[in-house]
Amino acid sequence: MTVIKIQDRTLDTSDPCAVAETLRALRLQIAAGGQAETVRFGEEEVRYSAANLKLLDREIARFEGACSVATTGRRPRRRYARRIRWD
Repeated sequence: MTVIKIQDRTLDTSDPCAVAETLRALRLQIAAGGQAETVRFGEEEVRYSAANLKLLDREIARFEGACSVATTGRRPRRRYARRIRWD
């Protein structure tokens, strides 16, 4: 049992569905600009965010897969399209 803290919520990783839901909400908040910081130098203003969205998406997919295993007993299928090129 591992406990992690995301913002003000403390979550147990033995419930991957709750962790995935919280991470999806966090990603939506980051995409909406809720995690951005504003720095002003005179009249110039810069907004930045230190979020790594690729890593966050990877963790969301990992916990969604674990949630699927916990609820249905199997991992979600992934389809990959193949390209065929005729010369």
